Amino acid sequence: MSSTQEASTSDMPTAGPVTGAERIAYLDILRGFAVMAIFAVNIKAMLMPFPWYMNPTAWGSELDQTIAVIQKFIVDDKWRTNFSALYGAGLVMIWERMRARGIESRVVLWKRNLWLIMFGAIHLFLMWIGDILFTYGVTGLLAVLFVKMAPKKLFIWGAGLLLLGAVWMSGIMALSSLDAEASAEMSAMMWDPTAEANAEAIAAYSGSILDQLTARVPEAAMVGIMGLLFFGLLPMTLGLMVMGMGLYRVGFYQGAWPASRTLWLAAVGLGLAWALDAYQVQVIANSGYAFEASVRMTPYSIVDGWLGAFGYAALISLLISMGLKFTRVAAVGRMAFTNYITCTLIGTTMAGGHGLGLFGAVTLTQLVYVVGATYVAMLIWSPLWLHYFRFGPLEWVWRSLVYGKLQKFRRKHEVAA
Repeated sequence: MSSTQEASTSDMPTAGPVTGAERIAYLDILRGFAVMAIFAVNIKAMLMPFPWYMNPTAWGSELDQTIAVIQKFIVDDKWRTNFSALYGAGLVMIWERMRARGIESRVVLWKRNLWLIMFGAIHLFLMWIGDILFTYGVTGLLAVLFVKMAPKKLFIWGAGLLLLGAVWMSGIMALSSLDAEASAEMSAMMWDPTAEANAEAIAAYSGSILDQLTARVPEAAMVGIMGLLFFGLLPMTLGLMVMGMGLYRVGFYQGAWPASRTLWLAAVGLGLAWALDAYQVQVIANSGYAFEASVRMTPYSIVDGWLGAFGYAALISLLISMGLKFTRVAAVGRMAFTNYITCTLIGTTMAGGHGLGLFGAVTLTQLVYVVGATYVAMLIWSPLWLHYFRFGPLEWVWRSLVYGKLQKFRRKHEVAA
């Protein structure tokens, strides 16, 4: 090879993961808070039948019921919304970094989502039916089509998709409640289970790995795939990703908005979200916690999730502008994939017969302690791991698969003479 050819080859742009100085700390911090907050509610469905996730009165003690209501205000729908929007912001950030290197192809983004579908399918069918990675991978394939759009078009498309998803979800729930048989079936599955259904769930998910898989695989197919395709989850998630792209492009998801703007946005967003939460809680309580009342509250729950998500995002931006660093939370966010799967392993190992076999036998108060201990562990192990390694272990595997070669993993620290 001639020197001219060598120079030409070395000057060719190459794709690679976003690392080091290219990262935006705000995104990592927000992602870290999201993965931690989501575990606080996900663990309920990991260790108890699904109605305990939805219905506060399913819990036996008044303290547990109060904790469930508090979680409704602080976590429910809000942080998952941020998590989804952040995935879209991440896609457009990677695209812009690739363009800056002279790469116009979206192949890396396609591959990123295809591999995530594989990881998500493994998580969904083999580990826990509450998986979100499969949904992100499938939806992300469509989201890649939007990465070149200007903010105005992104916001128009995002708003349209969110409206479609909200109407679709609310409509499906409302129509199902009109039919007495369908409503009773949904209530037993989501809100007020029969003793027989509880016993079956407890026997399956506190049993052996084979028992768990026998119950999980058909449920995963129904919840993960049917929910995505037929219950409005696809347009809703795509809308959030597209909105996240737009918010990244206008600087909001880069933490670039001034404190004067994020202050009022946090106050308005969280204030309205919590007002809607209070309204929902009151309506459902006044109905005697009837399933039909919870169905009627579906659109309010969706909207309070949107408002709360962006209110929290503005609040975090405001706190950072005031000098708070959140360094350890940022490390949790940089390892969000690994930490998300680790949380599943903690919850399902506590639940299943291959571990402690506690499915169906815990209180929400006990789970609060487990979540708190897990937070402490994540805030310790994430920065410690990243001190020695460039990526979390699953992040490294994902990136290596996407780019078709093993990525640099260990950090090289200078040794003092």
